[in-house]
Amino acid sequence: MKILRSSSIRRAEAALYLVVFFLILLFSAMTPMLADDYSYCFSWVDNARVCSLGQIIPSMAVHRNLTNGRVFTHALVQFLLMFPRGLFALLNAGAALLLLFLFRSYLGRLSSPRRALLLSAGALLLWDVTPVFGQVFLWLDGAVNYGWGLCLLLLFLRPYAVLWLSGEDARPLWRRLMFIVLAFLAGTWSESASPAVFLAALCLLLLSALRDHKPDLFLLTALAAELFGILFLLLAPATRGRASIGFDLSSLVSNLKAVLLQSKAVMLPLYLLYAGTLVPALSRSTDRRSLILSGILLLSGIAALLAYTVAAYFTSRHFCFAVCVTVLAELVLLAELLRAEQPLLPRLVTAGALVWALFLFPLGALDIAVTYKHFREREAAIQQALDAGETEIRLEIYVPATPYSAPYQLEDLSPEPHVWPNGSLEYYYGIGSIYGVEPAEAEAPLP
Repeated sequence: MKILRSSSIRRAEAALYLVVFFLILLFSAMTPMLADDYSYCFSWVDNARVCSLGQIIPSMAVHRNLTNGRVFTHALVQFLLMFPRGLFALLNAGAALLLLFLFRSYLGRLSSPRRALLLSAGALLLWDVTPVFGQVFLWLDGAVNYGWGLCLLLLFLRPYAVLWLSGEDARPLWRRLMFIVLAFLAGTWSESASPAVFLAALCLLLLSALRDHKPDLFLLTALAAELFGILFLLLAPATRGRASIGFDLSSLVSNLKAVLLQSKAVMLPLYLLYAGTLVPALSRSTDRRSLILSGILLLSGIAALLAYTVAAYFTSRHFCFAVCVTVLAELVLLAELLRAEQPLLPRLVTAGALVWALFLFPLGALDIAVTYKHFREREAAIQQALDAGETEIRLEIYVPATPYSAPYQLEDLSPEPHVWPNGSLEYYYGIGSIYGVEPAEAEAPLP
């Protein structure tokens, strides 16, 4: 009986991974190409369709001068766009699993049912709270920039957390060399999240050095590699010109106000949940090192948000990193309560997140399916126009109802042809002029 019970518990944890993998695979496959996806099908050098790896390097060299310094991110985007959608959907589902496994690695030693409980809470909270879930986890360009970036940044931060929690993280030479490369890439991934993770790693490294009376030279070297990646990103010609304010005081105050107001709307439930968990965690016999790690994760998310006070713009998808690390910080606290044999609050959090998701999931899944249907109708209309020799076409813009559909709050089509993103779609489909119209206007005659 005990063996069967243990086996069923392990199956329950595996079932969570299977459900997440299947849902992200399905939803990714049903999320259409949008906006930047069409643009990145073409080289930044000569606007030729990208069909080989040899075109990507010169394309990204121009991209670094004209658009932004995230050349490794967008090189991966251009690479994926050379293949059928199924490849991205499969890799994106794998990235979702990797994110869960990374969450698991930050929680320390727990029994399988307790891990399943906390990982379920983490997955549900990400679904419930992420402002534009479809953009950052399902849309190809957005997922590589944000969802996959989360995996890379948490992979980079993990050895610093391990060092702080349990001492030296022994690694063979080949893994150390690979980690240096990973550290550099982590620095190049995000203008806001990469510096925030650098600060978190620096804090953990300093705390570990003070405790052990010696610095970890390898992790110090990796930290320098990440810093070099950050400089590579921020010193790109295009990136240097994207700070909107030039540190003008009035603009700083205005941007800070906008960040705080939007953060209140998005982050307040997570911060209240964190505060409500921190109080019992402090009052119980919990591991001080885990509490400090949790606080550093929380502060890194806040730092990433504050970075947008000097940015050219601030959108809902920029909350992705802050939401993720705040959820992880909450899970670290809940894990400490479980180890202190205080399971009530972790169970309540999971149950509350589940009830919240039960309301949101049917709406989100239906909205993704409706958008996919409209995408298929759009492609059929384009093909019909091409077969008839037409050079102009009206296409309905996507009007999603929930943030789980990627076009939600994302610029789709313009009423005017040849401007972005219409121009990219015109090149992609080989049609002369595309007009974006509201659904009610789609049947009106062309001008």
